[in-house]
Amino acid sequence: MRSLSQYVHDKWGADRGFLGGEVHAIGQSADGYLWIGTSRGLVRFDGFEFTLIQRPLPDELPIGPVLGLVSDGDGNLWVRLEGSRMLLYSNGTFQDPSVEINLQAITFTKMARDNNGGILLAGLGDRLLRCKNRHVETVMNADQNPGTVISMAVARNGDIWLGTQDNGLFRVKDGRVSEPIEELKGARINTLLPANSGGLWIGTDHGLRLWDGKELVSQNMFSSLSKLRVLALTKDQNANIWAGTDRGIVRVSPSGTTSRSEVGSMPSNAVTAVFEDRDGDIWFGGINGIEKLRDGIFATYSVQEGLGSNAIGPIYADSAGRIWFAPRNGGLNWLDQGAVRTLTDHEIDRDTIYSIAGRNDVIWVGRQRGGLSRITPKGDSYVVRTFTTADGLADNSVYSVCVGLDGSVWVGTVSAGVSRFVGDKFTNFSEVNGLPSNAVHSILQTADGRVWVATPNGLASYAHEQWQNYSARDGLPTSDVTTVFEDSEHLLWVGTSGGLTYIKSGAVQLIASQAQVLREQILGIAEDRMGFLWIATPDHILRANRDRLRAGDISDAEIESFGTIDGLRGVEGVARDRTVIEDHQGRTWFSLNSGISVADPNITANNANPVVVRVESMTASGNVVTMQNPIQLGPGAQNIVIHYESTNLATPDRIRFRYRLDGSHEGWSDAVATRQVDYTNLGPGTYRFSVIASSSDGLWNGSATTVPFVIEPSFWQTWWFRTIALLFCLGCISAFYRLRMHQLAKQWEVRFQDRLAERTRIAQELHDTLLQGVLSASLQLDLADELLPDQSPAKNLVNRVLQMMRKVTEEGRSALRVLRVPDVDKTSLEMALARIREDLAPDLGIDYRVIVDNTARPLRPIIRDEVFRISREAVLNAFLHARATKIEVEIEYAAGHLRVLVRDDGCGIDPAVLRAGREGHWGLPGMRERSESIGAVLRLRSRLGAGTEVDLTIPAGVAYEDKVNSRLSHWLVIFRFQRIREYKDNIRRRTRR
Repeated sequence: MRSLSQYVHDKWGADRGFLGGEVHAIGQSADGYLWIGTSRGLVRFDGFEFTLIQRPLPDELPIGPVLGLVSDGDGNLWVRLEGSRMLLYSNGTFQDPSVEINLQAITFTKMARDNNGGILLAGLGDRLLRCKNRHVETVMNADQNPGTVISMAVARNGDIWLGTQDNGLFRVKDGRVSEPIEELKGARINTLLPANSGGLWIGTDHGLRLWDGKELVSQNMFSSLSKLRVLALTKDQNANIWAGTDRGIVRVSPSGTTSRSEVGSMPSNAVTAVFEDRDGDIWFGGINGIEKLRDGIFATYSVQEGLGSNAIGPIYADSAGRIWFAPRNGGLNWLDQGAVRTLTDHEIDRDTIYSIAGRNDVIWVGRQRGGLSRITPKGDSYVVRTFTTADGLADNSVYSVCVGLDGSVWVGTVSAGVSRFVGDKFTNFSEVNGLPSNAVHSILQTADGRVWVATPNGLASYAHEQWQNYSARDGLPTSDVTTVFEDSEHLLWVGTSGGLTYIKSGAVQLIASQAQVLREQILGIAEDRMGFLWIATPDHILRANRDRLRAGDISDAEIESFGTIDGLRGVEGVARDRTVIEDHQGRTWFSLNSGISVADPNITANNANPVVVRVESMTASGNVVTMQNPIQLGPGAQNIVIHYESTNLATPDRIRFRYRLDGSHEGWSDAVATRQVDYTNLGPGTYRFSVIASSSDGLWNGSATTVPFVIEPSFWQTWWFRTIALLFCLGCISAFYRLRMHQLAKQWEVRFQDRLAERTRIAQELHDTLLQGVLSASLQLDLADELLPDQSPAKNLVNRVLQMMRKVTEEGRSALRVLRVPDVDKTSLEMALARIREDLAPDLGIDYRVIVDNTARPLRPIIRDEVFRISREAVLNAFLHARATKIEVEIEYAAGHLRVLVRDDGCGIDPAVLRAGREGHWGLPGMRERSESIGAVLRLRSRLGAGTEVDLTIPAGVAYEDKVNSRLSHWLVIFRFQRIREYKDNIRRRTRR
């Protein structure tokens, strides 16, 4: 157990921001704040700042002195004020409990927590009450009042103990008050604390007493405290009892050992309140402020703990748990269970020890002037034998000693190289044998039997009777090698005056970390059982994860540097062989200019307790946000700032944070030390802020604290506004679309009528001029033919001309039939197709039928015109070329399409003609082009001798005039109109050619 002087001691007074006055009580709330009841009011401490709260209820008067603080089982903090006033701190807010609880206007003198999490309240000359879950019950009636109660505690068995101002100590059991404890009758009982054994610790004006459940333990056990007034008591997690007295703080160990630390010699330095927080730190205070004792990672032994000097040289841990060390002013000592022992040998006492090594119970030391000494235990003393140059040692100034795996002793001298001692015989090695230098800094034998020698000119390795040297040319930071160390994975770490490196498989490996502290002179290296390397430099004590250091992915922040807040009294290392070691308990020891410091893994494990994050405040656009659940932020909230703190009060500046904001598509942030995060330009929506803290050792083992909040949208950001806006835009687009379609339809209708009139005019002119002229000429030739005698040579020529003119006449009539479309505006498509036979050959004897499926529907004029032309072309081909006896036209008005099927039983069409058409004939290509122009599908099926089928299918949205609701159909129609125009232009160009 460490002494009181080895705790990390912090103190706050007015010079460090504590303005509370005299301390009456200390407590901690569920959100991690430390609360201090003082003569000036209530003080809150968050690890960095003290805040004096004199008006916790804004509409009330200042609260005045705070006399007591107790937390109940629900995490609420009860605050006792003067008189009958009370406060309750719950979920970050203060309230007056008398509003909901009938406290009967009692002047309270003491309060305590019972075993069930309730609060016991003792009043001046009145009853004893218990309050739990906002319900009050009477424990002791006023007629049983033992006097003014100034201390109170509940034992493990549920008995309530009452300490009075003048009447002694009483016990309340089953609602009845016992007679006072005989030995304490009339005594002032200042403070009470339940004992782990089931008894009771009692603080009086005449020292500390212990009730073991049956009687008071002999006062002789705590005779050293009999002259002290014990004013406050608490118990820590290691079962130590801490007593605040009128002369400072006192610790009583579980074994009864008393350790006393006097704060001063005047009564004004009395400790009136003692408290252990959740981190295990001891807080105590009095009239001069508040103080804290904390188990640092390090415990330091110096002159204050019994060392003869703070300047220490080499150290060594033997198998019995003793720590051997050599003060730099001479002599040899060891620590045994915290007590300092000294080796009494007149030669060693007067010499400086450079190095200490050993095996089993034998200790070897290298001396500045006296050579090599072997120290062997003999009973309760030690026998010393010294070896010098007279025994074959290379030099009497020995700087490094190493005991080999085979029991041999390797000795490094200051200026004469290395000596190996085996079987009382020395073998010497020097630069002549291959050493880089005769000056030796350190020697180490690794698990493979190889011996490594650190020198100012490089690192030497000895195996199989051969030396191998490494220097800066081989990758070392510098050739000045100061120390070597083999880790648990048998990697050799090399410390130089220019930094740290390691050797693996005989090759020097560079460390990728750019941390400046790893480029300082390395004085010592050790490894703990968690895989961390501990490193001493002239100005730093460091710890780094070995594997991450070797892999090169360790950040500067992950290389921990320790100082006085961790229990060190200084960080200046010493240049000696083996100044950093690990003992058999896993503790790491350092030899420093300020004494010997040890890092305890048990303390490190305590520091690994999860750290909770507390969200302090939140602002939006500079306005403070009420931390209700859920948090609703108004429209347009900008620049959201969230301030948070950790509940760690021990080393708050070591805590790191990571945060994220769900809803913003961002992951966890990097580890930061800042305690505030700003968010800008967040849109409306639901968010959840999460923040997590590391322990002081860098472990992320706590749970995240979350704060959900909602940013309400402005009216233009709401779903209904956006829906209306979208519908309005769609309506505008639809209206524009309909208007444009109407305009285009009118334009195309006008163009259609103009073209139809133009075609009719051309047909009339052709009929009235060209065709009539040809017919007149034909009649004249007929007359001329009749007048010519049969034997006339011109007879045949005239007949040929007549035949040509009849053919021209027939072709002209056919052209007129194409130009002049039947008046389908006044008749249906089926009636127009039915009249084709009358126009062509009513007397040919061909069976011609037009069949209609379903009810006829009105067609778009342009589509109707094109369908008629395609169908008429198919019927004409059947009449004129197919030599058919039966022709059928089937018109199907289906819901999804218009279909026209023309079939005959004629001679059929040659497949080659069906695919490519016939030279100089445009019937089939024209039908295909017309069908494509209106978006129709045309299928031609024919086989020689088996007839022909022409199948035309047009989508309903394109064909039918009543499909006005199909936007796609409107677009298709307009597109087809354009294709029709291009088709007719192509016809004109072919006609010109």
